[in-house]
Amino acid sequence: MWFRIDLRSPETINEQIKRGIKESVLKGEVTDEELLPSIREMASILRVNPNTVARAYRELESEGIIIARQGLGYLLAKNREKIRESLLESLQEEFRKYLIHFKRLGISLEEIQEVVRLSWQKMK
Repeated sequence: MWFRIDLRSPETINEQIKRGIKESVLKGEVTDEELLPSIREMASILRVNPNTVARAYRELESEGIIIARQGLGYLLAKNREKIRESLLESLQEEFRKYLIHFKRLGISLEEIQEVVRLSWQKMK
C-alpha cells in the first residue's frame, strides 16, 4: 500500500517517510484530503518507531503538506503543486552535491546535461 523504508539508506527514516508520503500523493496513490493512517498505524505498517512517524507528520504539517484535525487525524492538504515544489527542492539539493564534485573535475554543464538526457532516454 504505502512505501518501504530502507534502513541502509543514508537518508534518515524521518526523511524517507516524508518523501514517501509526498511521492504517493504525486503518483495518485493518495487523494486530496484523504485521511492518513494514524501515527501508530503508519509506524506499524513501516515497522518504525511511532516517534519517528510523529516527527515526520509534524514536519509535513509545518510544510503545509498535511493538516492535523482534532479527533480525525492527519489529512492531506489540497496542494499538489506545493508537494511537487518540495520534491524538486530535494532533487536540487541532491544534484548539487554531485554537480559540485563534477565541476571540480572539470566536467562542463553541457556534458552533464547530455549524460542526464541519455540516461532519461534509456529509462523510456
